Amino acid sequence: MAPSTIARLNDDNYAEWVVGIEALLTRKGLWDVTSAPATDTRPNGSDNTKAVRSWRAKIAEARAEIILNIEPTQYAHVQSTDAHEVWSELRRVHLARGFGTRLAHRRALWRMSKRPDQSMTSYIADVRRAAFRLQEIGASLDDEDRILALTNGLPDSYSQLVVNLDSTPPSDLTLDYVITRLINEESRQLSLTSAPGTSYETALATAMKPRTPLERITCFKCSKKGHYQRDCPQLKNDAEEANMAYAFTAALVPKNRLTNGPVVEEDVTW
Repeated sequence: MAPSTIARLNDDNYAEWVVGIEALLTRKGLWDVTSAPATDTRPNGSDNTKAVRSWRAKIAEARAEIILNIEPTQYAHVQSTDAHEVWSELRRVHLARGFGTRLAHRRALWRMSKRPDQSMTSYIADVRRAAFRLQEIGASLDDEDRILALTNGLPDSYSQLVVNLDSTPPSDLTLDYVITRLINEESRQLSLTSAPGTSYETALATAMKPRTPLERITCFKCSKKGHYQRDCPQLKNDAEEANMAYAFTAALVPKNRLTNGPVVEEDVTW
């Protein structure tokens, strides 16, 4: 089985990276020497005892795991040989808790919007990730903030749903409730634009598929660009010509010859 991997730490993903690296260190039995100072984890005995040598090996291995899971741009922050000091320095660098930093992250959260080619679940995940990063730098954030961020970035097709949510009693307007409504509304909108019996995955893929610009569309009727066959001007001309031909024929042929009933012989003078 291939070893589990996590995205390497860069300047933008510390909030996600720290969750993955903590799980990795815990699974390998290295979290204790990483999360606590060396003075708290060092076993009793001299430096040459087996327990102390094993402890030093764990610290070195924990530091190695951290370094192997960061980008080269982060190497300047891991100069210490102690795993706990490396961990603390990375946290100090990436979790700048200044007022300006929190404002910048809040602006990023409020400016988020659902892309036309993005599924609702992906959009919800993006908003949750941005909220998580904001909380990691010490900002206060509640469910009301998350709901506002989610609904603020929706396209116009969700405007009626947003109005309905605004009128929902506060006791019922939970984050889980809003997420459920958003996913259900996406499914409803997809069903209106999809063929009967189409699966959700197919409908979503069709809805997110980039559309060819109209100026690049070639009509199958007249071979000209700029319109579909159903909108071809030639179809209108053909229909008008057919109507004129029928009207001309009707004016010359007796009425009973244009019906499906029995033909009655008439004395017609041409």
